Amino acid sequence: MDSTGSKSSLSNIIPRSLLGLSNFSVLASSAIVTGIISWFLHRWPGYRNTHLIYQEVIAVLTLLIYLFALALPAFKGYRGYGLPLTLALSYLWLTSLIFASQDWSGHRCYYSQPVYDYCRMKHAVQAFQIIGFCSLLFNTVIEAIMWAEHRRHQAKARTGTVTTVVDKCPVGTCTHTVPGTHIPTATNGDRLV
Repeated sequence: MDSTGSKSSLSNIIPRSLLGLSNFSVLASSAIVTGIISWFLHRWPGYRNTHLIYQEVIAVLTLLIYLFALALPAFKGYRGYGLPLTLALSYLWLTSLIFASQDWSGHRCYYSQPVYDYCRMKHAVQAFQIIGFCSLLFNTVIEAIMWAEHRRHQAKARTGTVTTVVDKCPVGTCTHTVPGTHIPTATNGDRLV
């Protein structure tokens, strides 16, 4: 394998590994948030406000989605196609974190529902929502890089590889092409780069 092939292979393995680790972090965070909030809802069924239900729904949806997304980086054909979903989920998790902070930050955790006190559990929900949100944000960046790399390779495949030498040559007189490719000619003093 030549040096470009090994570089391409290595540059493909690193984002996939990081994406897999981050997907696991999102899955673990959503499982913990789902568990704690489900316990709140089960233990105190009379108190179900919109913030608590929203946090539960977003955590459960993320848990279901990331059960499948955990395996995606292992597929060679995966090129960051989950970018829109990851971006949307990161905003939903940010909203969930804002709701939890409004309800449970500071001294409000002692006096807020669903249960008075239990500040450790409420703060644990906030902490894992922060971890989940940051992991989703990291996923968005990694998937955007993977998608951009995929698009760049697609563009190269469509146009072909072109090598042009323009250093120290008059415009349009010095070009070298790889066999089987086409180079547009420079007009009006434009330089080919």
